[in-house]
Formats: sequence, structure tokens, C-alpha cells
Amino acid sequence: MISWVIVIVALLVSGLWAAMFLKQLKSGLGQTALEDHFAWGLYVQGFFFFSALAGGILIFMAVATLFQLQSVRPLVETGSAVSLGCLAAAALLLGSDLGKPFRGIKILTGKNFASPLTWDFYMLTLCGILGLVFFLGWIPQTGPLATFWAVLCLLAALGYVMIHTLFFLSRVGAGFRSQPFLGLDTLAQSLLGGVALMNLIALVSGAHFPHVGRLLLVLASVTLIPLVGGHIASLSIKSRSMEQKKIIALDSFILAALAIGVMFAPESRVIPALLSVLILVAVFLEKSHLMKQYQIKPTLPLPYSRYEDAPRYSPSTSEWILAFGSVGVCVFFSTLIVKLKSFL
Repeated sequence: MISWVIVIVALLVSGLWAAMFLKQLKSGLGQTALEDHFAWGLYVQGFFFFSALAGGILIFMAVATLFQLQSVRPLVETGSAVSLGCLAAAALLLGSDLGKPFRGIKILTGKNFASPLTWDFYMLTLCGILGLVFFLGWIPQTGPLATFWAVLCLLAALGYVMIHTLFFLSRVGAGFRSQPFLGLDTLAQSLLGGVALMNLIALVSGAHFPHVGRLLLVLASVTLIPLVGGHIASLSIKSRSMEQKKIIALDSFILAALAIGVMFAPESRVIPALLSVLILVAVFLEKSHLMKQYQIKPTLPLPYSRYEDAPRYSPSTSEWILAFGSVGVCVFFSTLIVKLKSFL
């Protein structure tokens, strides 16, 4: 009963997304807060967020399949539907940012192999196909086919997660020197967010997820290292950010709370669940921070604009509605296909 309530609420939110999306198609991108300084906005932030979660889930699925972790097989099957939902939400948000969604087809067929966006589309498409094949039950639990699928899944998921690093580093003249920890940060955020979402899925579906607190603790530790390292590196180039400090403080709190939970309440499911929600918030804030940070430091600054105060990006109401609606699309799509599969 609860799951159907979730489907209905998500459907209503998805309807709100559809209405706003059609309005934007009619009136154009002028109603967004995008401008010369900020070519990327909340849509791209949501794209990176949802695709990172999908990547983390797919890596989890591949590892569970490769090492034949039968205890989490039911969770992995449900996770395959959620990864498809995350990819769908990411695609819709990127389509919203393109203004004309069918431009995405030109990216796929344009053969611009020097562009990170082209390879990102290829990898995301491959991840969607691999997730769909798994969801349909065409991948056995063991055997050569399962191993081959898991390796392909790891290559595709890790590939596009690392390609996302190029999107940010390519926007500043300093390149890798501007943030030497960004590659690890992108990967760690994806893994941590994916496992946190899988934990919430396990809680809702009643699936078994052993040692989730310890796993989150390990991933939170790995995530905090590049965050702190990146902050220290930014001090050397005099690019201090209060927002970055807040993200580090939030991740430090999550790490400390996970450590306390593992030590004093290792069997508790409530503490990891609450912290999983905080983890998703932290991952979203990190994507927002990266997007803003790398847009205000252009590769070739104009002669006089460098003396102007860096503007602040503030999403418009329509952007917030579309971003919020994409969450409904993700939940509706994921839950609905799980229900449909149970009837087949």
C-alpha cells in the first residue's frame, strides 16, 4: 500500500515536471537564471547528481555480481530499476538544459570524439543498456556471462564518472593543477551517494543489506580525503570558499556519526538511514559547489570582466520546479517498473 502511495505522489510530481517542461519548450530558456557568467545551472547540477548516483549503484551491482554476493541479490535487482530511474532523470534534466532535447541525438551521432560530452553520452547509453539487460533477468547469477556483464558495467560506470572530472577541469586554465584531487572526489562522491541510495532502497523494500554502516563509514572516509585535499590546494591559489568549508564540515559530521553508530549500535538501521539522507544532501551540495566554482574561473577571462565581482547564481522558480519534478520522475519510473516486473 505504501509503495502505491509513493507511485501516485511521484506521478503527480512528474506531472508538474511535464507541465513546466512543456512551458519551457514553448517560451525558451529565457525564464531560467542562465546567463553569460553561468552557462550551467540547476539542470546540469541535477544531471551530475543523478548520473553520479546511477554510477555508484551500477558499480555496486557489478561488484555484487562479480563476487557472487547472493545475500544482496534481491537488493541488486531492485537497484537496477533505480539506476534506470536515475539515468532517466539525468537525461530529462540535460534535455531541459539543451533547450531542445533532440539535440542530444546530434551529440550521439556527431562523431566529435574529442569532446568529453560525446563520450559521456556513449557511456551513459551503455550503462542504461547494461542496467536494462540486468533488470530484464537476462544476466545469470554466476558464470562467464555474469562476469562479462560485470566487467562491462564497471568500465562504463567508472568511465563516465571519471569523464565528469574533465567537464570541470576543462573550464579553467590551470587544469589539473587547479584541483588535483577532483578525480578521486568525483569517484568517491558517486560511490558514497550510490550506496546511500541503495541503503534507503533496502529500508523501503525490506531487502537485506549487511554491514551497510561499515561500508558507508569506509566510503565516507575516502570521500573526505579529496575534499580536504582540494580545500588545501585551493588555499595555495588563493581561492577560498566558505561553501567548501560547509561541505567539509557536513561530511566530517557524517563520518563521525557513522563511526559512533558502528561502535555503539552496529545493528541499527535507523542511524545509517538518517545519515544516508544527509549523504545525498552532501553529494548534491558538492555538485553545486563544483559547478559554481569552475564557472567563475573561465579559461580565458575577458580583459575587464576579471575586475568585476564574481556573480552568484540563483536558480529561477521554473528551474526549481523542473529539478524537483525530476526527482518525482526518478521515483515514479523506478517504482513503477519494479511493480510491473512483479506482475509479469
